[in-house]
Amino acid sequence: MKIAKPKGLLIAAVCSVIACLFQIIGLIRYLGRLPDDWIGIALYMATIAAFSLGAIGFYIQWRKQKQAE
Repeated sequence: MKIAKPKGLLIAAVCSVIACLFQIIGLIRYLGRLPDDWIGIALYMATIAAFSLGAIGFYIQWRKQKQAE
């Protein structure tokens, strides 16, 4: 039984990578404007980590389903 289409998992992985890149750019800009706001910096870092882990997870699932075909 397939849970999701492999193409959808790959699209989700790519979208997560793009979101992660946008968050990294946002963090760089945020550091220039409010370098002493540690809560904001920590939130940016947490979302970067979440998007990274999501992208890795989607990619691993895509490869597993691609090999199963």
